Amino acid sequence: MTKEHEITSGMNNSNTTSTSTHETGKYSTPELQAAFNTGREIGRTEGMLYYIKHTSENMQKEAEKLNSKLQAQKAKV
Repeated sequence: MTKEHEITSGMNNSNTTSTSTHETGKYSTPELQAAFNTGREIGRTEGMLYYIKHTSENMQKEAEKLNSKLQAQKAKV
């Protein structure tokens, strides 16, 4: 193996094995494919809801901190 081949191979993380069915969602029957697609859609929606809830909670905490800071600044005046 040449040094150049080793360098270019190291830069490419891909391997020769194919991607498994559970990652691509390519199933043999329409029913299985539909079930996979539905599950993926539900998972994405649940993930978005969790993200929004988490972000909302963090924003509420930040708003409380800023409100306290504002009250302290007003008390100095």
